[in-house]
Amino acid sequence: MHITVIQPGSRTTIQDLGRYGYEGSGIPVSGILDTSAMMRANILVGNSPCHPVIECIGIGPVLSFSSDIVFAVCGGLFSVTLNGEPVRTEKAYAAHKGDELRVTYSRTHRSCCIALSGDFDFSPSLGSYSTDIKSSLGGISGSSFKKGDIISLKNVRASVPRLNERELPEPPAKENITGLRVIEGPSKDRFTEDGKSTFYSGEYTVSLQSDRMGFRLEGPGIETVSGNDAVSFGIVKGAIQVTPAQPILMMSDHATTGGYTVIAAVISADLPKASQLIPGDKIRFIRTTADEAAEAALLQKKKTEDLDKALNGTFFQRLSAKISGRKQQCI
Repeated sequence: MHITVIQPGSRTTIQDLGRYGYEGSGIPVSGILDTSAMMRANILVGNSPCHPVIECIGIGPVLSFSSDIVFAVCGGLFSVTLNGEPVRTEKAYAAHKGDELRVTYSRTHRSCCIALSGDFDFSPSLGSYSTDIKSSLGGISGSSFKKGDIISLKNVRASVPRLNERELPEPPAKENITGLRVIEGPSKDRFTEDGKSTFYSGEYTVSLQSDRMGFRLEGPGIETVSGNDAVSFGIVKGAIQVTPAQPILMMSDHATTGGYTVIAAVISADLPKASQLIPGDKIRFIRTTADEAAEAALLQKKKTEDLDKALNGTFFQRLSAKISGRKQQCI
């Protein structure tokens, strides 16, 4: 079975949790922007939560199926049709041979993902299916989708139990200002008290200069003790680097190291919300603790487990795959 790419969209790739274990060699983790959307979509079609999916950013693709399959689109509120008929996000649907799935755009969200009831029929790169365009790794020859691409699938399931019950509420409308919880970063002592007060009380706007590497933020300047430069050190998704020009919220394709001060990092439970921000969206940062961040992560994991149990009849277990002596965990 295969999928034919009729139209590729603006940036459509295959993603999973990412490529862990190679940061020391300068290879980014990459991976899906919205981990929560990936897990929901996979559970809806009967996959394990961290199965690779198709990620759509901006304008989505037009895909044609060569045989029967089940799909779900989750994440942002995108316009989606099957053979020209509207279908909603956050719901599983059966598609048949020759059917055409079209994902167009969203005025309010950055990305969505398409889960399919089957496996991609090619090998992962360095333990991950995630597409890293800069490194030409993963996905379809390390590239975003192109018109005419043929994507082979195996172990395809034409149906799943209780298809009509596989439906979730669509995401609520965004707030006028998105609150993101953060814990203090490793460079917190490099900022004055006034600078930290500005960061936590100020309002920041997502810039047009934002992509999968990071979101540049426009807003009040953050005063430092002795400048913004720092000896390069490891960077994680969600870290907020403060450059002389503006803060940058690091996202999935961020570099493995950074040479600017890091004032804080968005907690993992709020990264899916952060990943859906688009230019013009406004943010406030809310200080929290490591304990509260851990509690929020456990609550998010329990919700995933409960959803998987309700739809697929088994508790979701963490999936571990050895990658170069380390493990990538589905959390």
